[in-house]
Amino acid sequence: MFDYKRFENDVVTAMGDTLRKWAEEYGDIYIMSLDCARDMTSIGIIANTKQYLKEQADADSEDYWYYKYCEEEWDLWYADGFVEDISTYMDQYLKEKSEHFTDPETFEFLESFDEHCSKMIESCKKALVRLRQSVKQDFPNLLLTYNIREYLDNEERTEIFALVNSSEASEEYAEHIEDFN
Repeated sequence: MFDYKRFENDVVTAMGDTLRKWAEEYGDIYIMSLDCARDMTSIGIIANTKQYLKEQADADSEDYWYYKYCEEEWDLWYADGFVEDISTYMDQYLKEKSEHFTDPETFEFLESFDEHCSKMIESCKKALVRLRQSVKQDFPNLLLTYNIREYLDNEERTEIFALVNSSEASEEYAEHIEDFN
C-alpha cells in the first residue's frame, strides 16, 4: 500500500528545503511549481525568478504571460537529492503494482491506477496548502502551482492555483491561462 501521508509530508519538506536553498542564491523567486509525471513515477520542483522572466519577455509583450506561468520556460529545475528519493519510491510502487495498474495488452491505465493518481493529486494539493502555510511569513508573495504535463485541464489548473494563492493572483492566472497552457 502506498503511504500517501508520507508522500505529502516528504513533498512539503522537499519543496520547503529547495525554496530556502534557492532563496539564498536567488533573491527574486516569484513562483514555484510541484511537477508530477503523468504516470506518477516521479516529481520535480521548478521555479522562476523575476530577473529570468524579465530576460525572456517585457511585461507588455504578448509572450509575457507564457513566460511568466509556463513551467517549461522557467529557470530553476530540481530533481536530485530528497526529490530523487521521493521519485524512487513512487517509481518502485508503480513497478510493484504494474499488473494492477496497466492493461498488459493495451498498456492503458486501469481504473485502479486512476484511483491511485487521484490520491496522488490530492496529496500534492494538500502538500501545496501546507507549504503555503509554512512559508507564508518568509515568502508572502510567492506563487505556487501544480503541474502534470498535458494532463490537467485549464479548469483543474486554475482551481489548484486558487487553492494556494491570493484571489488577485488567481484572477490573473485564470485570465491568461490560454496564453501558457
